[in-house]
Amino acid sequence: MEPGTFDGTAGIALLLLLPTSVLFVAAAIRRSGAPRWAWACFLSGTVGVLVLLHLAGGVRYPVDAPERSALDPWDFFQIVGLGVGRIGVVVNAVVATARGLRHPVPYDEVLPRRETALVVAAYSTMAVAAAVPAVWWASGLGVVPLPVELPVVLAAVAFLTTALLLRWRRLRVLDEADRPIGFPWPADAVVAVWLVGALAAGPLVAGSGLPDGSLVGRPDEGRPPTAPRSAEPEWPGPTPAASTSLDAAAIEAGTRALLADSIDRAGPLDDLTSPTPAPADAPPVVLVEQACDQGGRRWTGSLVLPTVRPQDLAPRVLAGWRAAGYAPVDRAMGTDVVGPVRPDAAVERMRLGGGTDGVHVDVQSFCTSG
Repeated sequence: MEPGTFDGTAGIALLLLLPTSVLFVAAAIRRSGAPRWAWACFLSGTVGVLVLLHLAGGVRYPVDAPERSALDPWDFFQIVGLGVGRIGVVVNAVVATARGLRHPVPYDEVLPRRETALVVAAYSTMAVAAAVPAVWWASGLGVVPLPVELPVVLAAVAFLTTALLLRWRRLRVLDEADRPIGFPWPADAVVAVWLVGALAAGPLVAGSGLPDGSLVGRPDEGRPPTAPRSAEPEWPGPTPAASTSLDAAAIEAGTRALLADSIDRAGPLDDLTSPTPAPADAPPVVLVEQACDQGGRRWTGSLVLPTVRPQDLAPRVLAGWRAAGYAPVDRAMGTDVVGPVRPDAAVERMRLGGGTDGVHVDVQSFCTSG
């Protein structure tokens, strides 16, 4: 198990689940109507848990990580959970005992014996489910396996569901005026059991056992290794052609045809100024003639293809360029730079990017020889 995930899972068990288990035990005692001496047993059990956590205060799971640094505190949440979680256990136990020893407040709804037993079983089972991850950690076993924790959570859910089903069948035959108006029970019980069950079982999907130091710095363990990329060039694309064998007329015609083909490949365009979906007209193909520094001339052109889904349109345009003998040779700031891979190409550089107004296409032809 990756040490960072182990730290977070153990922190949840110590900081949240263990103090919550105290509340479930107290709720089971109150709902069962146990005598006052039951609270003495409750406090004794709480003291036992605190002793266990005290003895586990020196537990540190070794992590043999070659890439571990001082800025990687994989045991931070365990330390915080162990300290603050013990405070939560004490506070919850004292408050619950004080409430239980004074004259108990009668429930808005007194349940029959069978339903009471099921509710008590649900609370008791959920208390076990909430305490097992912390006790498992404190015993030096790491994170509890999901096959151990999940059946306990499901048993608590089953007990409560059965109790509520019996309650529903009992109340549906009564007149509306005779039905109890009790809130928040059973809504609070349902929320508590499902929430604590999710906290107890959910993180265990990431793994169990002790932390594995070999996973530090390698969160993508299990994926096929990729070849290291060299520093230069940053984009591992093909080397573009540096010249063309076409004459001036063919360069101009080829540049114009490439822009027109980009519009055809893009497919239907969207009118972004319309409040409702509406098609947009294709932009005109306009070339601008420019003089080259080394003599000769070239043609440039730009298009804005309006669309609400540039992630679908841009790949279609790029596929058309590939079919015409061009390929991506670089990428910068979310813009693909495309160059020719054939010696008879008309365009020297193309750029394909996006903006709030759609997909942007910019082309620059080769310079003519004269």
